[in-house]
Amino acid sequence: MRVVVVGDGFAGITAAIALQERRHDVLLLERRGLLGGRATSMRDALSGEDVDNGTHIMIAGYQGTLDLIRRAGAEDLLQVQDNLRIDYVDDGGYSTLACPPLVAPLHLLAGLLGLRVPWSVRWQALRLGLAVRFGAPPQGITLAEYFRRTGQGEQARRLLWDPLAIAILNETPEKAAAILFWNVYRAAFLTSHAASRLVFLKRGWGVLHERLARYLEARGGVIRRRALVEAIEIADGRVNGVRYSQRAESRAGIRAGKPAEGKTAPADAVISAVPWSVLPDLLPPERRAQPPFAGAARLAGSPIVSVEMWLDRVVVDRPMVGLRDSEMEWAFDKGRIFGRAGAPQHLAFIVSAAWRSAPRPNAELVAAAEGALRRYFPAMKDATVTRSLVLREAEATFASDPEAEALRPTTRTPIQGLYLAGDWTATGLPATIEGAVRSGLAAAGAIEAP
Repeated sequence: MRVVVVGDGFAGITAAIALQERRHDVLLLERRGLLGGRATSMRDALSGEDVDNGTHIMIAGYQGTLDLIRRAGAEDLLQVQDNLRIDYVDDGGYSTLACPPLVAPLHLLAGLLGLRVPWSVRWQALRLGLAVRFGAPPQGITLAEYFRRTGQGEQARRLLWDPLAIAILNETPEKAAAILFWNVYRAAFLTSHAASRLVFLKRGWGVLHERLARYLEARGGVIRRRALVEAIEIADGRVNGVRYSQRAESRAGIRAGKPAEGKTAPADAVISAVPWSVLPDLLPPERRAQPPFAGAARLAGSPIVSVEMWLDRVVVDRPMVGLRDSEMEWAFDKGRIFGRAGAPQHLAFIVSAAWRSAPRPNAELVAAAEGALRRYFPAMKDATVTRSLVLREAEATFASDPEAEALRPTTRTPIQGLYLAGDWTATGLPATIEGAVRSGLAAAGAIEAP
């Protein structure tokens, strides 16, 4: 079967690989020269280090993603914690959630005993865990409402749940759909102690995508970069191809100003793995107002801001730390994660659901990151910021509110041969890499299903 996959994010590459492994004829079209979609990286020209378009981390419970990476032979890029450990810092110093290798969820309860929080917060955390384990799924309500119903007070939210929830959902609990946090909590903390461990990449996400691309191409799949898809062609209620503009792929062609070439790829099936905001423009006008496409067009985006910073000395002495009561919510030592110790220290700061941060000037965001370092880390007293970058992703994820849950489409569409994939489809998960991978697997499976 001839299959065209549109979009080389995790959803698209997963679907393409799954279909190529099953001996289908697969063409993957990506509009940019850089692979990875909304989880990619670039090589910094000055430092030579990878810079992600926002730091993305996984948990070991993301079995679909980890299996994909293993099949592609890219396990060497993974760095998996022995046991879940999350460090936090505030004006009182460090506090650590360190979970021993006990049967889930006892590992989380044991970890909470060592975390510097009041006993009332520990009891509230236990209450939440029991509600998630034995209670009904919280359909149709916000996470803030679910926290209220399960007795989570202001301290429990500030010290425990809000930082995790915002990082996972890229939305505030006041807006986010509770069911998404509920599903992630169960996957991370109620299956096994190993599932909750954090997984980092030893290189940038773009490097991983290049490895996935090589695996696809080695099996006979074809990737066309800088292929700007203009339309999914439909006749008599079914897809028959994709029309696209192929721009120069090589550096020589780009420098020479080689003109774009209009092309059509015939297809028995098409998987659209583009963002919700892009999909309508690829369809005939009369289809855009029909379900599920009309609902997808009503989804909104949520921004992420990241600040990359280089220091003349080591200031943060661990790979990842949560910054309590700070605009910059998390700091990552990218040099350490990438296997490089010592100065210069390359840090990445993340602000999720960055509605207030995104419009601010770069200088203010860099100052906020530097201010957090000077506030919480004594070693910053004599340190100097040698360089910084600010990255903004206006639609880093879909806005995961309860209304969006009703709009997220399944992989099948009313158009025969057209399938949808992406972390914004109805995966049951928030906009995570695992959600994207699962959607790609679902789309590939749907093509082969009767």
